[in-house]
Amino acid sequence: MGTSGRKVVHRSLDGVRVRLSGPHDLGRPCTSVARIADGGRLHEISSGTRADALAWAEDIGVERFDEEFRVQDGRLRVGRAEAAHDSGTGLRETVLAAVWEGRRHAVFTHLYHARPADAVAFFGSVRLTEHEDGVIAIPRGRARRPEPAELVKEVPELGLLEITPLNRQTRRRLPSWRGAPVAGGELFQDSVEGQGLYFLLTLKSLLVTVLPDEDRAREVPGRLAGLAVEAIP
Repeated sequence: MGTSGRKVVHRSLDGVRVRLSGPHDLGRPCTSVARIADGGRLHEISSGTRADALAWAEDIGVERFDEEFRVQDGRLRVGRAEAAHDSGTGLRETVLAAVWEGRRHAVFTHLYHARPADAVAFFGSVRLTEHEDGVIAIPRGRARRPEPAELVKEVPELGLLEITPLNRQTRRRLPSWRGAPVAGGELFQDSVEGQGLYFLLTLKSLLVTVLPDEDRAREVPGRLAGLAVEAIP
């Protein structure tokens, strides 16, 4: 894919570094999402800038952080909010919001039926290492990561990009038919009832899901030709 102009590097929670380059607006924030299985529960954690974490806490209704702890070269702040339960029943209950803040980046999650000590224990189940381009969270002890982490980034005129390693597990997301050949891989187009078109781009070691704005979906294949996405050391 030919590119010119802008370039940005992001690091996912499992340590994968991805470089995006091209003429697009690449300045929007990027977050990473991972799932950690620990103690019979599956926790979803996210990472981004400290500003991203504070905006997330505000969005879910945290009015203030009640307690703060020193954890792994950063501070862990906890607060409470009313949120819809993951069961999808529409019921709301009090959740514990936990935000680990490093120098620039943060890792954040929420826990049900939890106390501050539970948040401290959970963050003890991952080893956090902050870099200039993101945070790595490596499970330790009995904790594990059942699937690769994702990078999530909005690119204007393309839509929302979800980037994850391409392996046997993530290949299951691909349609049964062959994709259109593009520089570096294949491009698939599919649709979800009620949600419209989306695109899957397979590259050497990455899978990129593109969720476009509905009114610009038809423009995406052409615009993708100007974007380079690659995993780097």
